[in-house]
Amino acid sequence: MRVKGILNNIEYCDFKGDENVDITDITYDSRKADPNTVFAAIKGFERDGHEYIKDACSNGCRVVLCQDMPEEIDECTFIRVGDTRKAMSDISYLMQRPDEGLNLIGVTGTNGKTSTTYILKKIFDHQGIMSGIIGTMGAVIGEKKVKLNNTTPESPDLHNLMNRMKDEGIENCFMEVSSHSTELYRVKNLKFKSGIFTNLTKDHLVFHKNMENYYQAKKKFFYNCELSIVNMDDEYGMRLYRELREEGINVRGFSMQEDCHYRISNCRINKDESRFLISFNGEDHEVKINTPGMFNVYNYTGALIAALEYGIDIEDIIKAYDLSSGVVGRFEFLPTKLDCTIILDFAHTPDGLEKVMETIDQFATGRKVVMFGAGGGRDIARRALMGKVAGRYCDFVMITADNPRYENIIDICNEIAGGVKEYHNNYMIIEDRGEAIDYLIKNHEKDDVILLAGKSTEPYQVVEDRKVPHFERELAMKSIESAEKQMKETSNDK
Repeated sequence: MRVKGILNNIEYCDFKGDENVDITDITYDSRKADPNTVFAAIKGFERDGHEYIKDACSNGCRVVLCQDMPEEIDECTFIRVGDTRKAMSDISYLMQRPDEGLNLIGVTGTNGKTSTTYILKKIFDHQGIMSGIIGTMGAVIGEKKVKLNNTTPESPDLHNLMNRMKDEGIENCFMEVSSHSTELYRVKNLKFKSGIFTNLTKDHLVFHKNMENYYQAKKKFFYNCELSIVNMDDEYGMRLYRELREEGINVRGFSMQEDCHYRISNCRINKDESRFLISFNGEDHEVKINTPGMFNVYNYTGALIAALEYGIDIEDIIKAYDLSSGVVGRFEFLPTKLDCTIILDFAHTPDGLEKVMETIDQFATGRKVVMFGAGGGRDIARRALMGKVAGRYCDFVMITADNPRYENIIDICNEIAGGVKEYHNNYMIIEDRGEAIDYLIKNHEKDDVILLAGKSTEPYQVVEDRKVPHFERELAMKSIESAEKQMKETSNDK
């Protein structure tokens, strides 16, 4: 595509150079810029891409997209725009058309996005329908897994992943759509077959400033969807459902409390499974899922509706649910011969932690124990709130590190402890997360339910600006094996 074709399809403020230059790609990484690739100088949160324009041109780049025209560089063609990210998304889409021939289903909300995308994949896999995933745990393209830096990648990376899926013969993509991605134009122009709203609770307020901005960022996504599927039992979900209907947008609601298209009722939950009725078109269908918790009932229902609307038969969906286990790292019971239960989960917000603890409360017969931390440089108010949840539900609380960044770990832990102390003083602070896990498992009591919350499958700790490898499941299993060995040796001694 020639620069002239780009100029005819985007909004720009100024242009300088040769409009006949031919380009085939766009990047925001100056190291990847070459004679056929536009370099987009993004003003990021930590670095300004304009500082790398000279490097991009040194690599042979001939076209630069920017918000500020550099005065000292003359050899390149420059397109000046009001927002580089927005224009980058437009240009990338213009060149790649990634959603053509790809059935896109997006999932947005504070909690439940990852689970819902993997549940959808289980349904489609059961039907023998190839599908891919883009989200928090990376991208899944056939048998390949790709690590990602963001839940929803920057637009050129996102478009490349989608086209890789099509090259592999994949026709369905289930994508987590973050609030950052709508505000930063990462999903701009993409057309989604369905969009699922899970819930909305306090999170990312350092970025969004307040809940209204956060809500509007989520709502923005549904203007890209042919069909919106909304959890009406969430306060913001009910608001979203009503507003979308008033605006004439095609929307389906699901609820336990409201009259709607898809009604949930007769929920029965125990440690091993959840059963419920889903009613639509005048018929009731009993669903069994092999994971406990109302939050899972909602996640599975959202996925069920998206699959139904796609055209998969309800009985096939129910069979897929009955045959499948839960999602790795999401309320995952770790295998152990110890006389306790150990659960791995990603809960990292007050609401997420409370929902998980409510579920544990339904089957725990011994102590309820939780381990978690809070991120540095993020929503400070969350820390004491999570401490309050832990103190209210748990008999013992282990407070530890979770992406401290540039903050002091002990300072963060003490803020969490302030919330715990409103209920009791049965807590401990161990800075090193691996040591904290080891302590809880080796010092467990009979019938303990131990929740390791916050990291799940996230493979690192963010310390200052470094990502230090951290594999929670591996650390937990190592501690379990050690404790089991000790238990066996003690038994033999007797």
